[in-house]
Amino acid sequence: MPSSYLTDLPDLAVIGLPLSVVVMMLLHCIIGLAAAQLAYRKGADLGFWLIWGMIGGTLSLVTALQLPTEHGD
Repeated sequence: MPSSYLTDLPDLAVIGLPLSVVVMMLLHCIIGLAAAQLAYRKGADLGFWLIWGMIGGTLSLVTALQLPTEHGD
């Protein structure tokens, strides 16, 4: 019986997660970091946005895109 290429993904021995899950988690965190950087450039608190970015991922990016830009004169 032929197997699917999705079932042939290697498991990561250290944490026991499939490679596809690890890649999705990594992308989630990268999107969160991008959201934190964007929010920081708009004048928001970096610490809060780093935490929110790691938890929220794509949702935090959408929220950061909607932030108004604060001009520090």
